Amino acid sequence: MDALALTAEALREPWRLWTGHLVHFGWEHALANAVALAVPWILAAPRDRRRLALATLILPPLLSVLLLPSLGGGEYRGASGLVCALWALVGLRLAVRNESALLGLMLLASLLVKLAAETVVGGGVLLRADGWSTLPAAHLWGSGLGLAAALPVQARIRLFRPRRT
Repeated sequence: MDALALTAEALREPWRLWTGHLVHFGWEHALANAVALAVPWILAAPRDRRRLALATLILPPLLSVLLLPSLGGGEYRGASGLVCALWALVGLRLAVRNESALLGLMLLASLLVKLAAETVVGGGVLLRADGWSTLPAAHLWGSGLGLAAALPVQARIRLFRPRRT
């Protein structure tokens, strides 16, 4: 096991909540994640880049905590969950803008096709090097966190505020 990978030890070694997204199963894995992370940064509207930067710092430990029950004694290495979060965040932000709605919908549709394919296949759908394992739960949780992060603050408050009867 890698000393920086996300494992159940993250509850006693909290740095793993961030570092699990930095370590990979090799240079091919790291390169694939780097290219996928670049896409939302390139497509994001300039006014959304601050939100994207904040999400890049805040979402990894939240995602890690959500992934702990899915590890089953194993480990998580890679940024694919964060990639899905940023694709969802940028896709939704672009989709609600008239000038870039089609681009945002294409980004969200691509993410949805990936998630659906993983659900049907029961695991990762991309070719990978030996030892490289996927954790589809990272992609699902990441997408959900990205969609939540894309919502305006007022919408998040209304969504999670208890209703009065």
